[in-house]
Amino acid sequence: MTTAVDKARARAAGQEAVCVSHQLPVWTLRLHLSGKRLWHDPRRRECGLCSITTLIYDGDRLVDIEYCQPAAP
Repeated sequence: MTTAVDKARARAAGQEAVCVSHQLPVWTLRLHLSGKRLWHDPRRRECGLCSITTLIYDGDRLVDIEYCQPAAP
């Protein structure tokens, strides 16, 4: 997943890139980038269906990870 993010960032070069994936790869990427352990309780994943995880970079440095569920009730 980190390779996919790096490639998307390189291809977008200063623009926004959109990547689509399943819940578990997105959640494990978030854990990895946040420096948290990868093992977890699946019931506590913050990665709902139709959710959006946004990785915010300043140059090559990850500065924030945002999460939202625009289709949530």
